[in-house]
Amino acid sequence: MIYLGWAAMYEGDTDAAYFDLLIPRLMEDIVRTRGSVQADIPAASAVRLDRESVEAVARKACEAKDAFHLIFIHGDTGGRNLATRLDERTAAYCDAMHRRCGWPPARCVTIQPRKETESWVLADPTAVTSALGYSGPPNAIGLPISAVEAEALDDPKSVLEAAVRAVRGPRRRYDVRQIFPAIAQRQTLAALREAASFQIFESRLTTALVDLGCVTNPA
Repeated sequence: MIYLGWAAMYEGDTDAAYFDLLIPRLMEDIVRTRGSVQADIPAASAVRLDRESVEAVARKACEAKDAFHLIFIHGDTGGRNLATRLDERTAAYCDAMHRRCGWPPARCVTIQPRKETESWVLADPTAVTSALGYSGPPNAIGLPISAVEAEALDDPKSVLEAAVRAVRGPRRRYDVRQIFPAIAQRQTLAALREAASFQIFESRLTTALVDLGCVTNPA
């Protein structure tokens, strides 16, 4: 049995509400279906890092490195040019950790949903309607019908907010930090795997698990 502690740095608290559930779910699935050993994957991160300068994050991560085996660095990609710059920025955190304390680059996993986290939140429309307590067809409240359509949205955050208002009414306030976990618990990984940016994330995570000796068959 291998214990797989993990650390994370997210854009914000609402992102954390989603990824804190998705990350252990995905790790468990990869190890269960492609793993070579049994693994104990905690439901919560061992270390949560705030978004700061690259060097500040690297310093704090290195100081706590004995508490985790892999680290996740999240960022929303936005448009095409922003995606290129974000890839450089997120890689900078991994590079800084490697320089400072020799952290293996393969165990620094970047999370880059296209545009915003909501493009993954909307990837499984059935999960969204279930979390909202809505029994009608997803497209009736403006939801995309697949992960491919969700990734193609220019403003997935607005689409989700409009769907929530359509179900709950414009005057009823809602807490995204409650909705995101409810959706993350209901989403199927099969639906998420239709999203190109999720496929990249899973590939990077699988590489990390191979490096840790937990997975021998990454395909």
